[in-house]
Amino acid sequence: MSLGNIGFNVSNCISDAICFDILGEGGQMGYGRQRVWGTVGFGIAAFLAGYTVDLWSHGGIYKTYTPAFLLVLTFTCMDLICCQKLELPLMSDSKSILKDVYALLKLKPIVIFLCFATLAGILDSFIIYFLFWYLEDLAMTTGYMGEIKLIEGLIVAAETLGGEIIFFSLSGKILKKFGYGYTFTFCFVSYALRLGLISFAPTPWWVLPIEFFMQGPSYALCYTTIVAYASAVSPPGTSATVQGIVAGMDDGFGFAVGSLIGGILYNKVGGAITLRIFSILAIFSALMYLILHNLYLKYKTPDTRNNVEWKKPEDARRHCVVAET
Repeated sequence: MSLGNIGFNVSNCISDAICFDILGEGGQMGYGRQRVWGTVGFGIAAFLAGYTVDLWSHGGIYKTYTPAFLLVLTFTCMDLICCQKLELPLMSDSKSILKDVYALLKLKPIVIFLCFATLAGILDSFIIYFLFWYLEDLAMTTGYMGEIKLIEGLIVAAETLGGEIIFFSLSGKILKKFGYGYTFTFCFVSYALRLGLISFAPTPWWVLPIEFFMQGPSYALCYTTIVAYASAVSPPGTSATVQGIVAGMDDGFGFAVGSLIGGILYNKVGGAITLRIFSILAIFSALMYLILHNLYLKYKTPDTRNNVEWKKPEDARRHCVVAET
């Protein structure tokens, strides 16, 4: 599990950095339109896995996961073939990556941003690691255990093929209209509403429409806001490193803290109360970030790209020709 998560997060950081480098300077708002295709694949695979696991298990309580592993093997082979054909961009270099990143981390707005990215990771971790656990507990008490894997597959498909597609596609326009600060605040409010609604769902089927409508404005928009902001403030040649630091705080430290606290609370007070506690945390985070943004952050957005040397298109083409030869 640890090795799998390490590989997944490294792949995520590098692919995000490559995507932003392909989009070019000021292309952060176009990230969502690229990321949406990963969501399409994720949703289709989740639906297929849930359906085939239930079909293979003949409606039994104890499930056979063989078809899920076969799907993983098939899609991994397809992914490796595609990676072989991928043409990577020529990334800019940093004279001193450690020095540039250290200078970035000394800026107070960046530190504040990383703290709230960690809070987003804490909120997201409970949904990722405990939502299905909560659904299965709910299914046990409401008599839906025989079809729970189908429900879980449909929920993931609804999350990805519904809300994520919409908000990844619209994320650029939303960020242009409202900016990073207000968009990030809206994401925390969405997490609060999402967690609260799930805690009041009477059966697992009720979680399906909640996730359909709330996954987009919470996870998809929040993820895009975090990685786009990280790309916007990254000094030239440090994009992969900065994306790694952000992912380490969000998907690493945030997930670790969230899963630890979530597990303790789930054991002590149950799933519904834990969901409401995390919902309150999300509201508190939204209020704090909104206050900090209006009083401080929007006046202190760092400009870390003022050392970029711009050239004419002809110069860039000659540079590429020299690099190829």
